[in-house]
Amino acid sequence: MELDNGTILRKRYEIIQLLGRGGFGETYLAEDIEVQLATKPKRVVKRLLPQMIQPVILELFKKEAATLDRLGEYNCQIPRLFDYFQENQEFYLIQGFIEGHNLSQEISQGKKLSESDVIKLLTDFLPILTYVHQNQVIHRDIKPENIMRRNSDGKLVLIDFGIVKEMGS
Repeated sequence: MELDNGTILRKRYEIIQLLGRGGFGETYLAEDIEVQLATKPKRVVKRLLPQMIQPVILELFKKEAATLDRLGEYNCQIPRLFDYFQENQEFYLIQGFIEGHNLSQEISQGKKLSESDVIKLLTDFLPILTYVHQNQVIHRDIKPENIMRRNSDGKLVLIDFGIVKEMGS
């Protein structure tokens, strides 16, 4: 059952709206109502669907939280982890909200990009990928929908670390 707008998790995160659904869960936009600012910071709430709580899937969800915690702390082009918890037999991951749009709005089938646009895109994106790989992580779901262009500075942000793989040493 979908979370209603206005639902408050952990006495802190107030659900504003459903952003999307995937195979394992739902993603919501929420406000961090504990922060004492006039404008409450927005957060992304990932909720693992109760019917998906199986050891393998739960381990992937925990791995996503650990990866965001490790990578997002030191790189502003990866969402920051704010919280990871279980409430009412459901698991939640709270991360920073990226105000912007995903690259599927810039890259669409049939639309040709100029050579200079492709070079600019790769020049902006490859340092993020390098950082991820230097930290022994393989993303495994890189696609335009998982790359956001942040409104505030136009920088790219890699999202959705749900099926990452740790590289061996």
